[in-house]
Amino acid sequence: MPRHYILSCASLLALARPIFLGAQEGPTDARVHNGATLSEAVQAALRYNPDLLVAQASVDSAQAERRIARALPNPVLSGNPNTPYQYAASIPLDVTPQRYFRSRVASLGVAASMADRQDAERLVTLAVRRAFGDALLAQEKQQLAVARRDGVLQLLRADSARFRAGDVPERNLARSEVELARAEADVSRASAAVLAARLALQSSMGVAHPDSGFAALGSLTYAPFELHGDSLTIIARTHRPDRYASERRVEQGVNARRAAAALLVPTPQLAYVRQYTGPFESGHFFSLGLAFELPLLNLSLGQRERAAAGLAAAEANAHRTAAQIERDVASAVADFRAQRGLVERYQSGLLAKIDGNVDAVRYAYAQGAASLLEVLDAIQVRRDVRTEYVTALHDYWESIYALNAAAGADIFVIAP
Repeated sequence: MPRHYILSCASLLALARPIFLGAQEGPTDARVHNGATLSEAVQAALRYNPDLLVAQASVDSAQAERRIARALPNPVLSGNPNTPYQYAASIPLDVTPQRYFRSRVASLGVAASMADRQDAERLVTLAVRRAFGDALLAQEKQQLAVARRDGVLQLLRADSARFRAGDVPERNLARSEVELARAEADVSRASAAVLAARLALQSSMGVAHPDSGFAALGSLTYAPFELHGDSLTIIARTHRPDRYASERRVEQGVNARRAAAALLVPTPQLAYVRQYTGPFESGHFFSLGLAFELPLLNLSLGQRERAAAGLAAAEANAHRTAAQIERDVASAVADFRAQRGLVERYQSGLLAKIDGNVDAVRYAYAQGAASLLEVLDAIQVRRDVRTEYVTALHDYWESIYALNAAAGADIFVIAP
């Protein structure tokens, strides 16, 4: 497992901010192809994950909408076969409040889309870290299953020698063979779980052609962290990208409603007419005209109602997002504290006691002071406790990843 560090409480607010993580290596890199550290897996996902590609396409679309909103209207040229023949050109004078609010709405749409992409990065990073942890857990469980199988196999070999020497009955040998078959079945199931976890990790990374030989490079080890819940709440309220996006959409809705109201202000059109066969009554061969669209039959009620409904929806979504952030932080803090306490209980000496018990029972069995069932039970208990321990470590790291996601920034820095 990579080394882990925590920032001091005083530096949390200074360094926690929305961040766009870059990618240096793609999943075609040799290290990523054969295996990846947690940092490499996240970097690959930030570059190739389909969800982020879709989010970036939304940003590109919003930027195109902004260019459309800011574009100037084209002039209209015409020829009128009158007597005399006239040439005319007209152009809307797009300088009314409509243009300002239209451009403002589009710019806010770009800001919201960029925040949506950053939020997608937050969720993808969380998903990859969880998938990486699942792969590590599956690999650890496979190692424990192999260790149990090797222990039973060693016991079977010893019993075979003792049986030939007449020291143990044949039923002991038969029981050891049955336990070996069970242990080998556990290894097969653990290997299948490893393959499934590795494929899931590569899928979250955006790997087009998953490799069954891919491995999560690391191990589940404990690193203590201290948590300051109040600081985490402040960071989340300030820096979560989904909250920023919801606030921009509320502001966008306000400007959209103003833009709909501005439709009542007509856009003037300037016209220029020229003829060559004779002057106008003014004595000039050209004439200027100005036209307005009168809002008599269409008062833009539908546009204003649509804008009001959009604003109401944006405000409701902003309230929901704020409440969701509070729930995410509270849930992540509670889960972290629970998982940390569980891991520390296992590390208080329980694992050493279990290992010592196995060694003592095996020695007693070799001396004829313990039964075969006691040895097999001790081996199974050690495997079960070790499995529970690595599962607790897995859940502990997942709670840390959830804390980072809830805050919207890596307050618990995970270094390569």
